[in-house]
Amino acid sequence: MKINFKGRKVKILGAIGLLLVVFFVWQNLKPVPTVGNWQPELAVLASAQFNGDLVTIKNVRNFRYNGSEKDADITVAYYDKTYDLSKLTKVWYITEPFTGLSVAAHTFLSFEFSDGNFLSMTVEARKVKGQSYSLFLGTLHTYPIMYIPADEKDVVFLRANIRKSNVYVYPIKLSKPENGRLLLVDMLNTMNDLVVHPAWYNTIWANCTSTIAYHINRIAPGRLPSLAWQLALTGYADELALKAGLLDTKLNLTEAREKYLITQKSQASGLVENYSEFIRK
Repeated sequence: MKINFKGRKVKILGAIGLLLVVFFVWQNLKPVPTVGNWQPELAVLASAQFNGDLVTIKNVRNFRYNGSEKDADITVAYYDKTYDLSKLTKVWYITEPFTGLSVAAHTFLSFEFSDGNFLSMTVEARKVKGQSYSLFLGTLHTYPIMYIPADEKDVVFLRANIRKSNVYVYPIKLSKPENGRLLLVDMLNTMNDLVVHPAWYNTIWANCTSTIAYHINRIAPGRLPSLAWQLALTGYADELALKAGLLDTKLNLTEAREKYLITQKSQASGLVENYSEFIRK
């Protein structure tokens, strides 16, 4: 008996195609969860209220990690604070390469004000307790995306002193002085919108780095290439920023990484009052 291999191949390909269609539809109809047993550092959503030059941010994260990131060692703390946007003077680009996985890094921004205030904005995948981050699962609808306003004594100290990671704090070159304010306002507006319209995190096009590029290009179109591979392989994002003229330095990448590595300074200072100023000396 002659076997119809061509017909069988068509059926197999058809079945695979149908499964892909079902998977695609399921992914796109899957609702973004707003309630869950969230990890402590991801449990509380923040909001921003604008009043002219002033913005009041509720729930600025200010955790203390007493030797580790285990729940028992975390001191949960938030505060509400009003920032004067007219005093925003500098923007800093911060990157923490993943230990043992140099192609990936967590990146975020910090905003410096002339009155001595610093505010970090970090975009993260919101995970429930017991759930770990996966680059692959992040390409699916696995984690909600969230914007976290935080104190540098939390998000920078955590990475440099508790994780003992390499942390780089680069100054950003603003094409216009007002762009720092516009950038922060745009991120805060998105943070507010996500409370009402939650969205999915994605490792490739909605991660910590690609969202920064998105906001930068909204206020300065074309400032960064929107389809650059470094926006997915985030361990190379500082190289992209340097080539695009986004970093305020004339150093090459090796020299810039050496100059703006703050881990040793952070470990030497501990949680001093002027922590943000100290690590930038």
